[in-house]
Amino acid sequence: MADVVISEEKAKGIRRLLLVALGFAAILVLCAALLLGNDYGRYALVVVLVAAALGGSAWVSMRALGEQRPHARRACIVTGILLVVLSVPLIPIWIGLLTAVTGIGVLVVVLAPEHDAR
Repeated sequence: MADVVISEEKAKGIRRLLLVALGFAAILVLCAALLLGNDYGRYALVVVLVAAALGGSAWVSMRALGEQRPHARRACIVTGILLVVLSVPLIPIWIGLLTAVTGIGVLVVVLAPEHDAR
């Protein structure tokens, strides 16, 4: 399957959603610090690992979009899937629902067909 180049218009929307994902990763680090301070060490470790995975994936996807690399679409799809799957352990702190919605948004925008502006 050939890599599809993402249009600049579509990349703008995806970039915004990826910024939201990076924001969630930062919030998760703060939540992990609060959890660690309240003797929830194991869950804090899970939250930090999820934050690192989401933040790293969103960062790689944003870089690929910015540099218009051929694998940018695949990277964004992987980020969307990670946002949905890794939201499951975050449900107890409610941010899991928001990360799942963001992941679905990323997948919808990335997988939506391109429209010609005629």
